Amino acid sequence: MTQHLVTMRELAADIEELLETLGIERAAVVGLSMGGLVTMELVASQPERYWAIALVATTMEPPTPAERAARRERADAVERDGMQVLLDYMHTGVYGPDCPESVRACVDAMMSAAPPAGAAAALRGRAERPDYRTLLAGLDVPALVCAGSADPWSGRDVTAEIVAHLKRPEQVVIDGVGHLPNLEAQDEFNNVLRAFLQAHAPG
Repeated sequence: MTQHLVTMRELAADIEELLETLGIERAAVVGLSMGGLVTMELVASQPERYWAIALVATTMEPPTPAERAARRERADAVERDGMQVLLDYMHTGVYGPDCPESVRACVDAMMSAAPPAGAAAALRGRAERPDYRTLLAGLDVPALVCAGSADPWSGRDVTAEIVAHLKRPEQVVIDGVGHLPNLEAQDEFNNVLRAFLQAHAPG
């Protein structure tokens, strides 16, 4: 069986093509989790194109050998057994302890509806992500770095590593939420993001 893989650079290229199609020369870009990796691909490639970025519940670090192997194994299992494999894994950390049931139901439904082949390809792509600390060294762009205090994957040390490698970081930790601060604490997250973008908007 052919093992499909989609890299973060390929996903970033899709966004670059969309910006070109829409005639958008400069933009702010916000990325959550895997979207944060794609955001870093974008700004590493064309830093002059982005007037601000937001990195939410993500990481700059490359995968360890153990993580790389685990992601590949999980990708194979998702293709073989379906999306419940990924749901079971995500339930180990994606939600904070007080996440509203409506948020859980909505996110679970979205994950369940995703095609297993696409999810597996993205898992393999994340297993091959580069070291963004090296790619973004010296980046001089305003950067909001946001995470939830109950996120086991983008925790304090991971987030501190991001902040340490940016010239203009603004860090926000939203208390009690997990890997989806934009959904678990929607109003607080939106207020933080809006204030950040308004403070740095060109002109």
